[in-house]
Amino acid sequence: MTTVLPSEVGMRPHQRSRFRFFVAGFCFLLGLLNYLDRVVLSFAIRPIESDFGIGDAEFGLLMSTFAIGTLAVNGIAGVILDRFGVRRVWSIALLGWSTVMILQGFVEVFWMFLALRVLLGLGEGVSFPAMNRGLVDWMRPSELGRAISFSLLGVPLALLVGGVTLAPLILGVGWRWSFVTLGVIGLVIGVLFTLLYRDPPRRDDAAPASVTPTIPIRRVLLNPTLLTTGWSFFAFGWVLFFAVSWLPGYLEQTWKIDLKSVGWSSTLPWALALVLMPIAGWTSDAIMARTGSVRRSRVHLIWICQSLAVICFVPVIFVHSVGWAVAFISLAIGFSMAPNGPYYSICADLFKGRTGLATGVIVTFFSLSGVLCPVITGWLAGAGGDFASAFTALCLVVGSGVLGMVCFANGRGPIAEDPI
Repeated sequence: MTTVLPSEVGMRPHQRSRFRFFVAGFCFLLGLLNYLDRVVLSFAIRPIESDFGIGDAEFGLLMSTFAIGTLAVNGIAGVILDRFGVRRVWSIALLGWSTVMILQGFVEVFWMFLALRVLLGLGEGVSFPAMNRGLVDWMRPSELGRAISFSLLGVPLALLVGGVTLAPLILGVGWRWSFVTLGVIGLVIGVLFTLLYRDPPRRDDAAPASVTPTIPIRRVLLNPTLLTTGWSFFAFGWVLFFAVSWLPGYLEQTWKIDLKSVGWSSTLPWALALVLMPIAGWTSDAIMARTGSVRRSRVHLIWICQSLAVICFVPVIFVHSVGWAVAFISLAIGFSMAPNGPYYSICADLFKGRTGLATGVIVTFFSLSGVLCPVITGWLAGAGGDFASAFTALCLVVGSGVLGMVCFANGRGPIAEDPI
């Protein structure tokens, strides 16, 4: 007879399986690949602008077209994932976006490159709702925050590794073959994922259907905590898309650093994020275990970290030393990245059975920032002749996210329909 520990009461049998560690590992690996595909563009600003004969404003548009694709698919991806499962949906998306990544290396016309960036966004827009759905399916509730934080480490690791590998790769083989290389790696990982990943049982005796009442979609979409979390995630996205899209360009243009040195300088924020994200995930889970409060364990951690990010971004506007600029930017991005796990955990804590949809909602806000931030940052940098106004806009956006979480994120989920 199998002994069930007190901490495992109410847990579905597959959540005691070691396969859940494999799932977390694959989510980490796919997050790493996803962001390597995204960040490579920011290290190829000058070569791409030269090849296509464009300027910073047009390059900002190029960055935004990717986010248009993710924005178009985020919400519907959540619904599809809840309906059809992670394996089928994520496999198709992964193989599709890797193929598009390869095609980008061969395009010669700018508008065709724009179209392929939209298609890439459509494929990669499935990733983070799929990641959260997969982790909720397989991980124990008590370890979910830590598991999400671990899986999301692929994002800063990609940006860390990208700084020291992609710049030399682009200098060595050119930006086109760099895209092809990443696409081929994606196809290999996509095949392995399709063969090895499996969805959990839909229903088992430990979790009968009657235990999880159906939450109407409208109550998810109109929930104040989810909407406020979405706006805060928009603000976080503004920071991340600024860093991914323009941080190398800012260092190169403002401080006249060459591309190879930019690669090293841009690694510091992501190294700090790799340290802070697991700490925030563990802290959030510990507070949740002790209090059972989403507001105390998730919401407060988010707004405190984002407040620290704003405090660190403000001095960047005024510094006259590249050393101080890199130091303050690194701290700001590290603090902003730290509560990634709590953002996703809110979706699982409050919207059981609708986790894919809820994640799709906040990631839609995130993708919207990806549409707006690169274009607005490029326009502000071009109009002002420097990045001071761009950093000011960033501080205002993140500050509004802090106020929203403090004032409106009450930590209460929607009321479910009575089970039939």
